[in-house]
Amino acid sequence: MQRKGTTMAGGRIGGNVADIVDTAGVMSATGTAASETGADATSVSATMEGEINEVTEALATHFTDLAEGLRGRIAQAKQRLAGTDWEGTSQAQATEAETALNADVDNVLGNALTSVAEFKAFMLARANDFVAMVEGDFNTIMGNVDVAYADLGKASQSFAENLQLADESIRFNG
Repeated sequence: MQRKGTTMAGGRIGGNVADIVDTAGVMSATGTAASETGADATSVSATMEGEINEVTEALATHFTDLAEGLRGRIAQAKQRLAGTDWEGTSQAQATEAETALNADVDNVLGNALTSVAEFKAFMLARANDFVAMVEGDFNTIMGNVDVAYADLGKASQSFAENLQLADESIRFNG
């Protein structure tokens, strides 16, 4: 039976109620996924902080090891010179050179470690800013998306139930 403005197919008014119910489920799942995205972003930020710490510790260790190696070579060179028969101005100049070289190594190492610490602080600040943004604005937006999709899913579910009742009423009144 076909009425003007209404489509009846197999006892149902326009469309498939099961499709509408499925759509409601998809909408709810989409909203949940939006909320979970914020949690995932926060987790990534925590991982990023760990990676920053790991990289900067590796850099600091590398620079310190290089400095220790240089100090060792300086000390070996002085020992070789100490084993020779020398004295006076040459010996004093060699001792001053060793002191100056060690001071230069300390200075370069200090600058390198300061740069590593500044890099770490900069990167951690960016990671913390990202976490704050995710925990604030992003999570609020994703929470709103979740609520909107949940509401849309409920409305679709209600629409599907009302269509089902209309179908049953039409079948009953025949």
